[in-house]
Amino acid sequence: MEELIKRIARGEEKALRELIRTMQGRVYAYCLSLVACHEDAEELTSEVFYQVWKSAKNFKGRSKATTWLFGIARNLCMNHLRKKKVQFMELMEGDAVYTPEEEELEYDPEVIKRAMEELSPAHREVLYLAFYEELSYGEIASLLGIPENTVKTRVFHAKKKLKELLEHEKSGKGVF
Repeated sequence: MEELIKRIARGEEKALRELIRTMQGRVYAYCLSLVACHEDAEELTSEVFYQVWKSAKNFKGRSKATTWLFGIARNLCMNHLRKKKVQFMELMEGDAVYTPEEEELEYDPEVIKRAMEELSPAHREVLYLAFYEELSYGEIASLLGIPENTVKTRVFHAKKKLKELLEHEKSGKGVF
């Protein structure tokens, strides 16, 4: 992907079309996970690729191209949420380190999606980046501008809350 960014920086529209073809779905899903509105996510996704076109020359390669791309998406989404006066980030106290064991949950993807929508935006974001985009905690910390231990804490609490929601749904009591 770094090569595509270099080609875009040289003004190659074909490279931009290729980047859009390969990354549009992922960028849209990430934007949707942040703004929780399909129309806004579509608009923001378009804006992300416009910004890539305008600023590809600024990509220095200090991070992975995907991290840079998702950073653009995150900044645009955060600005969008600020404009709507929606408080996005949840303040986490302390930098406690948690290393939760990974659990395999077997639930209908639609149930998981509905449960994810019940999480706070900050928790939804870290789970999305960690499990759907498969970014490391270090990459997530860099992208969000927070300490890696805070990422670990958020993932721990997000997984705990998600598990509670899924267990509650599984018990037949339904929460969504």
